[in-house]
Amino acid sequence: MKKFFALLLSAVMLFSVLSAAVAEAPKEISVMIWYRDIDDLDFANMPYFNDPENGITAQSGVHATFNQVKGSDWSTKVNLMLASGDYPDVIVRGGLNLEMYGVDQEILIPLDDVIDQYMPNYKAYLEADESLAQSLKSSDGKTYQLGWLIPQNINTDSHLFINKVWLDNLGLAVPTTVEEFEKVLIAFRDQDADGDGNPSNEIPMGGTLRNLVDGIAHLLNFWGVAFNDNDIALDDEGKVYSPLAADGLRAGLETVSRWYNEGLIDIEAVSQDSNAAEAKINAGNVGVTWRWRMSAMGTDEAIYSQYTCVIPFSAEGYQAKLQRYLEIPSFGAAITAGCKDVEAAAKWLDTQFAWENMISGYNGAKEEFWFYNDDGMVELRPMSDGTRTVPGQSAMMYCSGNEYFSKVVMASHRIEKTGYCKAYEDAGVIEKNSWNILSRLVTLTVDEATEKDLLYAEIHKFANESLSNFIVKGVTDESWASYQNTLNNLRLNDYIALYQIAYDRYVAANQ
Repeated sequence: MKKFFALLLSAVMLFSVLSAAVAEAPKEISVMIWYRDIDDLDFANMPYFNDPENGITAQSGVHATFNQVKGSDWSTKVNLMLASGDYPDVIVRGGLNLEMYGVDQEILIPLDDVIDQYMPNYKAYLEADESLAQSLKSSDGKTYQLGWLIPQNINTDSHLFINKVWLDNLGLAVPTTVEEFEKVLIAFRDQDADGDGNPSNEIPMGGTLRNLVDGIAHLLNFWGVAFNDNDIALDDEGKVYSPLAADGLRAGLETVSRWYNEGLIDIEAVSQDSNAAEAKINAGNVGVTWRWRMSAMGTDEAIYSQYTCVIPFSAEGYQAKLQRYLEIPSFGAAITAGCKDVEAAAKWLDTQFAWENMISGYNGAKEEFWFYNDDGMVELRPMSDGTRTVPGQSAMMYCSGNEYFSKVVMASHRIEKTGYCKAYEDAGVIEKNSWNILSRLVTLTVDEATEKDLLYAEIHKFANESLSNFIVKGVTDESWASYQNTLNNLRLNDYIALYQIAYDRYVAANQ
């Protein structure tokens, strides 16, 4: 009998232990997550998520398995996934067509009730600025996305930088006109600008084709052509137009093509990605480039400190103009109709919106990368240019400007960027009405969004091919006429008209 009770007691204790283990086991969700091409991240092994005591898994009781996708592969892989019908529980960053996959196809679930019930951290940030929250709603008035917003007090994506050491080595002044700029590029090509005894290893100007940050297409800004990702923009009077048909485009392309064919622009710029372009900067081989900023961009201080930011030059008869960046929420995350445990998914996401988790997820671990100063403000340590094991751009982040700047001391690298932005604003080289109004504030109906996607796909593909061809092969009357005819056949005017209708509706609704 004693043996029986001993065995029974052991069995009860074992059952209790197993039951506790089962109860404490984290719930599981699947996450498809975007990350920048220039980052080298391993989400599955990140302490931010999986530290046994302080990670998001431990805090939320929810463990995520990741399918991580590079930015350059995002559109293709997301479209394949959505077409397959095999959805992850959560989609993070990267962007989605909310009208198509939320309102129309119901692949994404509305989050309004989910936020109210399960997301107190995120809900508090929404309530802090209702105008920002309103911008996240779709045409049916429902919310299919969590926003992503980090205030930076900036107004444009890119700035023009010239290697001042190279200028000094050659006895040249910082250029102030297009003509002077061309002479600098010629000197960088022909003379030993870096002073290493080899006059042929310098790249006068580097970059990619038309990336919003480092694209050589930004040179067309000198002729008043403010390219953006959507090939659609607003003029000063609120009229929709396309930069693909801007007045100064041909004149700008003719000059940029000549520069390219004279060896003043990296011959690989029309085909290389940002990683390749950055590698050449980091090797100290590039004289001129467009960039987000110089510090905290993965470049050694010995190299980035050589550069000075210059105001874009206005070509004769034109006003230089760069696209304006609006600090409004972009896509942060969505929960799909395939999610079997919405509460767990919401809890995993909301845990990341806890204040210290947001700061750590974007910047790095507390104390190592940031700390509270004597005034209780978050102070960021000088940003390391090494790889950090945090999500960074893929972290959950949402905070209005008023709240963020009341809690955070602006870091030195952000001050650097805001200084450039102020100089550009003061110089009048930023467009008046941001293209982001059309891309992120104006809401299209399901039918409009479908039509827009069909038109954009062909127009944007043709625009990239044409831009590359014009730069490499030059512009002739015949090729220009063919370009204009093809844009007409691809219904660029209908694309513009569609956005004009939607913009007018947006203006009327917000008066």
